[in-house]
Amino acid sequence: MQTLRRKMASCSTPLLYLCLLLVPCLLLLEEAHAARHGGILLRSQRMALLRWKATLAGPPLQMSSWQENTSPCNWTGIMCTAVRHGRRVPRVVTNISLPDAGIHGKFGELNFSSLPFLSYIDLRNNSLHGALPTSISSLLALSVLGLTYNQLTGKIPNEIGGLQSLMQLELSFNRFTGHIPASLGNLTMLTYLGIHQNLVSGPIPGEIGRLVNLQLLQLSNSSLSGMIPKTLGNLTKLNTLYLFGNQLSGPIPQELGKLVHLQSLELDSNDFSGPIPISITNLTKMNTLFLFENQITGSIPPELGNLSMLTQLDLYTNQITGSIPPELGNLTMLTELFLYTNQITGSIPRELGNLAMLNNLDLSTNQITGSIPRELGNLTMLTELFLYTNQITGSIPRELGNLAMLNSLALSRNQITGSIPRELGNLTMLTELFLYKNQITGSIPRELGNLAMLNNLALSRNQITGSIPRELGNLAMLNNLALSRNQITGSIPRELGNLTMLNKLYLYSNKITGPIPLELGILLNLQELYLSDNQITGSIP
Repeated sequence: MQTLRRKMASCSTPLLYLCLLLVPCLLLLEEAHAARHGGILLRSQRMALLRWKATLAGPPLQMSSWQENTSPCNWTGIMCTAVRHGRRVPRVVTNISLPDAGIHGKFGELNFSSLPFLSYIDLRNNSLHGALPTSISSLLALSVLGLTYNQLTGKIPNEIGGLQSLMQLELSFNRFTGHIPASLGNLTMLTYLGIHQNLVSGPIPGEIGRLVNLQLLQLSNSSLSGMIPKTLGNLTKLNTLYLFGNQLSGPIPQELGKLVHLQSLELDSNDFSGPIPISITNLTKMNTLFLFENQITGSIPPELGNLSMLTQLDLYTNQITGSIPPELGNLTMLTELFLYTNQITGSIPRELGNLAMLNNLDLSTNQITGSIPRELGNLTMLTELFLYTNQITGSIPRELGNLAMLNSLALSRNQITGSIPRELGNLTMLTELFLYKNQITGSIPRELGNLAMLNNLALSRNQITGSIPRELGNLAMLNNLALSRNQITGSIPRELGNLTMLNKLYLYSNKITGPIPLELGILLNLQELYLSDNQITGSIP
């Protein structure tokens, strides 16, 4: 414009009229030149943003600074950078960052061709809808595209594979359909690819294996099918692989054992079959291994004991056979071990007592035999111990009374014998104690009255004798008390009338005598009371 003014100033009077005619033409030529060079004029970028704002339903407060008479470089959510363009170094719009801004509208209404210098778009957690337009392929400088938590629909366009500067592509929590385009394999700079929680279907493209810089790949909670491509073994920089919650099938490929930097592998909730591949036991940096809810067969590889960084090992709801390898006792960082609902046999290895960091141990619904090892009493961080529905024999080790952090102890549906150890009365954090359907003998220890946090006490279907200890009346938080189908004698202690939170009281099929205490009549929350098949006199108060 300075040059243009100088030209106008140099015009002689006879030529002034001609110059005035030429000024609009020169301006149009300058804008056309800018358009040919990708919208270098800041005002054309401003107009593109303002036109997009005009299409939005009630533009949010964060866009109130977007005004025609101000520079977009001063707008909320917009960042400009000086870029070299020939001999000039103009400021251009490079970043749009408006996450959680309450934007309602179509992302496709934005004129991308007028914003060719965009390198960063973060519009996460808004209400953008409509399709992801093919015109986004004009953003050749784009390195980050964050569109998670929106309502975008349609197919992911093939043209997105042209954005070869892209390093992060975040499309999770939308409603995209169709197949994942194979053209994504062209985005070789990509370090993060997230297409979680969408409606995409079809196979995982083998071309994803070209993304050798990828560190996180999340294609979970969709409707993907077919096998895991062996080419994923090429992603040697990967530290996180999430494919859970799909309909993927076939064996887990041995090639995943090449992912030596992998820290989290989550393949759960699919239809994978075959054994756990030995190769994944080489992934010594791994802290999370989730293979649950598949159709995995074979035994647990002892080599899993080499994964010394592992904190979570979840293999539940599969068809795993064989015994629990003692080598799992080497996983001293483990906080969670879930092996339930399989076909595991053999005994519980005493080496599990080495897992000093363990919070949750669930081996339920298997075919485990032998006794409960007393070494489990070393797991002082344990909050849940579930061994129910197995074929466990022997007595309950008194060492379980050392588990001071325990909230839930479920040993029901086994063949446990002996008496209930009084040491269980030390478990003052316990909310659930399930010992029903065993062959337990002896009396109910009065020390159970110390379990002030207890909500559920289920001792039914055993061979318990003796009377109901009056100390159970101290369990003020108790909701359910099930003592049915034993050989309990004596009368119902009136102290049970203190259990004002009680919903269910099952005492049927015992040898209880005497009258029903009047105090039971004040249990206003009591919904179920079963006293039949006893020698109780009188009527319910």
